[in-house]
Amino acid sequence: MIEPRSVSELLKAPIPDAPQGKQPVRLLACGAAKSVNSIVYQLYVLGFAEICEWTPALPSPVTGEVIRILTRYMNPGN
Repeated sequence: MIEPRSVSELLKAPIPDAPQGKQPVRLLACGAAKSVNSIVYQLYVLGFAEICEWTPALPSPVTGEVIRILTRYMNPGN
């Protein structure tokens, strides 16, 4: 599979290996690269998500900003 190169490509791409019966939820961190990476690290320290679970920084439609995305899986109705 070719890695998506933009946010819109990533959001449209099928989610491989999604757990059966679970729905994906994507969390986006948007802003200056240094600030976004700081948030990703802080969430790691809090035990919320591993750093490697986030996408690499993707170009944002806003000049000078990036977006990183974390996908979690939820049971329908939760």
